[in-house]
Amino acid sequence: MILILSAMPEELAAITTCVDHPTQTRSAGREITRGTIAGKPVTLAFSRWGKVAAASTAAHLVTALGPRCVVFTGIAGAIRDDLAVGDVVFARELYQHDLDASPFFPPTHIPLLDRSGLTADSALTETLRAAMLAAHGARAPRTWVEDIATGDQVIGNPERRRRVLTAVPNAACVEMEGAAVAQVCHEFDIPFACVRMISDRADEALAPAEVFAMARKSGDYAAGMFRHWLGQPAPF
Repeated sequence: MILILSAMPEELAAITTCVDHPTQTRSAGREITRGTIAGKPVTLAFSRWGKVAAASTAAHLVTALGPRCVVFTGIAGAIRDDLAVGDVVFARELYQHDLDASPFFPPTHIPLLDRSGLTADSALTETLRAAMLAAHGARAPRTWVEDIATGDQVIGNPERRRRVLTAVPNAACVEMEGAAVAQVCHEFDIPFACVRMISDRADEALAPAEVFAMARKSGDYAAGMFRHWLGQPAPF
């Protein structure tokens, strides 16, 4: 079974329409859909915004359902100038830009895990990237495999943007859940991938209506990616 998570209902809506024989349940305050895509079992869940909510959702469902892998999808803000709205970033490593346990540990270092970055599964990531490109053909977005910064703030002005880049200078984009779910998957030894469509530039031009529209668009593209990927004889 593949566990698919998103932080916003808008990000998950189009993927949900791909699920055959869906059944809806509610567990730990989360809306959960179970069924199949292209005959492969999947579970979809709305994690809610932020690191705590996303980690709680992931830990609960990983424990309850034992998925083969976890994929987080949704939107992110670009913090590198060569990314454009509509591009899709597949995570290479994920960092918590707001984690700072100094002076006991360096900033972004995760206590007791002896690391800052959490590495996404490279085979799963490349398979999903290939599926995104194949599913959408000439309409496929530009795709990147880059590092992602996660934190519990909406980054919507230049000063906050600069702070994220100071903490994680190698990050291409910023969001609010990926590294938290990556840590859960790391501790449970479950393959993880994170797929983020760029919705904005994480600056003063941040417009909520446009961001929600991009969240829906990210779901449309992710739906095509999942249909193509899970339509393969042995997707993962």
